Amino acid sequence: MNKKFIKNMIKSEILRYEAFKEILPEDVKTKLEGLEKEIVSVMKDIAIDIVTENSNKDEGAERNEVRKVSIDFS
Repeated sequence: MNKKFIKNMIKSEILRYEAFKEILPEDVKTKLEGLEKEIVSVMKDIAIDIVTENSNKDEGAERNEVRKVSIDFS
């Protein structure tokens, strides 16, 4: 798809979501904003876990190298 079109579609969805939030009652809006903050926090934790897990796998791959060993019994 066209890159500009995708950006415009994302922007329109963000504006639609913000418009939807504006018509909500204040108590519901505050609960929704709290939920959004919690979701962002969880997403950050998940991203950090994925990054650290991938870096640990890379380190493990380096350690699992197979090398030929020659032993002299003389």
